[in-house]
Amino acid sequence: MMPRFLIVFCCTLLMILGACNRQPASEIPVGLIAPLTGEVAATSGTPTLEGVELAIAEMNETGGLEFQGQKHPVRLVVEDDQDNPNTAVAAANKLINQEGVVALVGLPLSRIAIPVSQVAEKAAIPMVSSKSTNPKTTQEKRYIFRATFTDTFQGETLAKFAREELNADTAAVLYDIASNYNKFLAEVFKTAFQEADGEIVAFESYVTDQNEVTPQLLAIQKVQPDVLFLPNYPVEVTQQAQQSREIGLDATFLGGDAWTGFTEIETPELEGAYYTADWAVDVDNQQSAAFVAAYQEKYQEMPSSAAALGYDAVGLIFNAIATQQSATPEAIRDGLAKIQNYQGVTGTISFEENGDPVKSAVILRIENGKGVFDRIIEPN
Repeated sequence: MMPRFLIVFCCTLLMILGACNRQPASEIPVGLIAPLTGEVAATSGTPTLEGVELAIAEMNETGGLEFQGQKHPVRLVVEDDQDNPNTAVAAANKLINQEGVVALVGLPLSRIAIPVSQVAEKAAIPMVSSKSTNPKTTQEKRYIFRATFTDTFQGETLAKFAREELNADTAAVLYDIASNYNKFLAEVFKTAFQEADGEIVAFESYVTDQNEVTPQLLAIQKVQPDVLFLPNYPVEVTQQAQQSREIGLDATFLGGDAWTGFTEIETPELEGAYYTADWAVDVDNQQSAAFVAAYQEKYQEMPSSAAALGYDAVGLIFNAIATQQSATPEAIRDGLAKIQNYQGVTGTISFEENGDPVKSAVILRIENGKGVFDRIIEPN
């Protein structure tokens, strides 16, 4: 017969081994960087965070991401970049070197995403920007991806829309020459419009925070273009639209995705204007409807495209982990690079080799002070 002390020892050992096997799976730390304070927090940073948080909450409600036979909860580590590149770079280094995150998400602004992408690339940490449209964000980098379209695509899309749908033969552009986003988008539109046999009759610029642009608008008014492209931010666009109408300029206004930053469009001069977006609340697809319902339930308000892009950005990371059955940074990068036909809230996403998605753009029209769905433009 086995000695009593040996029986007790064996039972205790079995209990310990069983407890070890039941230990919770390790968490997956994901870092988010976004402007959570300052002027763009309400329209950019906060909705991005809320979209990411919603996706993670839904995943964790199921126990977490499942791979290698276990479910791993996702832990979000949040840093406020304060819309400052230096603060953002410091935040990225902290998340990577101190928090040990396996991926970065958020970074909706190109002026922040570009410097942070350099940090992430050097550290070999995958990054998915939710809304940075500047090509430099992903250019010549292996670990950097984006959930949104590029400025090249949206600029070409707007030029094509103006020529083919609005029957515009002439166009003028007024842009902030000191902003990379505004300047690049203006140049893309100009080139694409000309290549479509349209004529750019005025190409006027100003510098950031220059409220008085009457001389530029008077120059545009003299040539009476069919459309006026304003690839600028909402506060500036509001002033420019009002000044345009005051001097008798009646061109149809066009804008880029920065116009999605309008919380309310209380400028009657913008009625009938068109602008690009990744997504609209009234887009008719199953993923979008489910997202809108879940977001409303959690936050008691309608989501913006920034929230939808945040949701998709972290969803792409989840997809990469599931595909690779691993949450190491290298595995996540490889999984992201393989993504084809991912069904997101903002549309179907397939990644090109450079980390840019092949996806559609939405055209919104301002009616009764709101941006309403007009049409979807698919990539060629």
